[in-house]
Amino acid sequence: MTGKFRSIRNKASSAAFIVLLLAVWQAVSSAGLIPKFMLPSPVDVIFAFAGDFGELMSNAGTTLSEAFIGLGIAVALAFALAFLMDRFDFLYRALYPVLIISQTVPPVAIAPLLVLWMGYGISPKITLVVIVCFFPVAVGLLDGYRAASTSSLAV
Repeated sequence: MTGKFRSIRNKASSAAFIVLLLAVWQAVSSAGLIPKFMLPSPVDVIFAFAGDFGELMSNAGTTLSEAFIGLGIAVALAFALAFLMDRFDFLYRALYPVLIISQTVPPVAIAPLLVLWMGYGISPKITLVVIVCFFPVAVGLLDGYRAASTSSLAV
């Protein structure tokens, strides 16, 4: 019973903290300590969300389609590259350091360049999703390929 009580207490303390945070946010916003255009109150945010719900959902559909297209491309490219890097050791030695170094550039720094090079259409968004998703998928697949034993590969 103590384990269940501890779990309920942890969840209640988390909920109480969230309620306290929202109350402080509402108080700070209502008191005008921070201008409303910088920190609207939680109530204003809820009303704006409800008022713009249709438009938000329409844009969410577009965003999800762009994300899934980019993810699909990233998985396909990562699968091919990981397979080739596992199959040919010289490719692994040549490309793995480049793959690791590519993660030192934050996507926030790449995004404006993609917009400059590709315009405001769908292509820079999909390209950024591919860049973000490619590395973890490629490394995960490569680690999986390399961890497979020869006896399991013979099956």
